[in-house]
Amino acid sequence: MKKFAIFVAPLVMALVLCTGCDFIRASLGKPTSKDLVKISDELKAREQYLRDSVAAVRAAGVTLPEVPASSATATTPTTPTTPTAQPAQPAARPTQAPQPAHPAVQPAAQAGQSLKRYYAVAGAFKNPEGARQYVDKLEEKGLPVHLFDFKSGLTVVCLEGHDVLADAQRDVAVLKELKLSGSDPWIYNTKQNLHK
Repeated sequence: MKKFAIFVAPLVMALVLCTGCDFIRASLGKPTSKDLVKISDELKAREQYLRDSVAAVRAAGVTLPEVPASSATATTPTTPTTPTAQPAQPAARPTQAPQPAHPAVQPAAQAGQSLKRYYAVAGAFKNPEGARQYVDKLEEKGLPVHLFDFKSGLTVVCLEGHDVLADAQRDVAVLKELKLSGSDPWIYNTKQNLHK
């Protein structure tokens, strides 16, 4: 009988640990099935919020890049505004071309502006020329741009700053929709103090 108990006890213990029982998961500090459902619902709500934000940005008239015809069902109403907005900008470019720097993209501290807490980062560049070219792309889309010089030596191209995280997250969604670079946009919190 003792040999049977020694054999069965580990087997029962292994079975209980492998079943995924909510009691066992909770006692190990893992999320239970209710927690997983709640996390899933929060992620779905966040994704819907981002989709709604992008739709609101499009409705506000911000020019987004054209999407291939196969997936252009949601962008068809905004594509007529794209041609009218872009020709006006190249006409303004020749008057700005002789200027050595973009006044809109001066570092926030040098421009006399107080720093906001959150900035949607569009890209980080080792080469300042690459950063200037990327700034031109963003300005052609009508987006306000700010530059940070990071202590690591990178020039970081950001959209305008916000004191509310949700506003910066909307900017990240806009940058993802634009797909101007191969890297994913992210949010820089100035409290990290990575900039000079």
